[in-house]
Amino acid sequence: MSLTATLDRAAGPPAAYRLIDALVLAVLAAALAACYAAGMAPPTVLAVALASFGLEFAVGRVVTDGLLRGLELADEAPPRLRRIAAEVAAELGVATPSVVVDRESDGGVNVLGGGDRTVLVASASLVDRLDDGALRAVVAHELAHRSLGHLHRVPLREGATHAVGLAAFWFLALRQLPPGVAAVAGGAFLVAGVGRSNDVNRLLYVLASAGVVVLVRALAARANRLEECHADDVAVAATSATDFCTGLYAVGAVGDADDAVAGGSPFGARRTRIERLTAEHPSIEARLARYGLAPDEVAERARVERPADD
Repeated sequence: MSLTATLDRAAGPPAAYRLIDALVLAVLAAALAACYAAGMAPPTVLAVALASFGLEFAVGRVVTDGLLRGLELADEAPPRLRRIAAEVAAELGVATPSVVVDRESDGGVNVLGGGDRTVLVASASLVDRLDDGALRAVVAHELAHRSLGHLHRVPLREGATHAVGLAAFWFLALRQLPPGVAAVAGGAFLVAGVGRSNDVNRLLYVLASAGVVVLVRALAARANRLEECHADDVAVAATSATDFCTGLYAVGAVGDADDAVAGGSPFGARRTRIERLTAEHPSIEARLARYGLAPDEVAERARVERPADD
């Protein structure tokens, strides 16, 4: 049994992901304390933490604002989707989001922004393919993250990972360099970590920290997976297990990298070793199994072919 499933059964998702968050913060505190004990000046220790969290929040804000501006020209959603989103938002006690459809992607649902500027983005093809129950379920899953406060914790986990990685980089190499050179190299490390959009950045990020960031990301990923389970439970309560699993399978079978419901690599049988370690969503097989269902039981209703296990 996986660690995620073990924690889920032992404590339930909310208690389990809060426990992991506490552990991530403990790792962060230990890393910064080790740097201080090895000679890092207190102002530098503070700068490492502030830069790591500050850059993550700043870049996240800029990216989100850019996406929201781009959505101003997107097509308005059909009445059916707007009605479902409004009903689910009212039931979950969150503000009714603006709703738009993306006609370029094959599948996926996402929620951007927050407060008075929340936008639900859904693939037009997915909206056409799903019946009301399944569509309502995937919308409920995404809005559940908003009602449960999950979206505020993601940048905190990312910032903690950057800070621990930068502390490891300093401990292993930067402390032996002149301060100015160390500052530039540390900044480059953070930029590579925040912008892990290509293989070069990801490789530099991992190598400079001697793999420490992979271990912290693996820990944080467990918290993210448990939050997904929590949102799954809310979606099932708002609809049914069959409705949610059908919608989840339909989204996952398309494999859209930008989808927030199933994730970029949704099927466990097709994940690489590193994806099994750091993926932020549980596999679809595991998520269906939580509700006593198998992929074959929902594939036909989802109106997609079952992906091969290669």
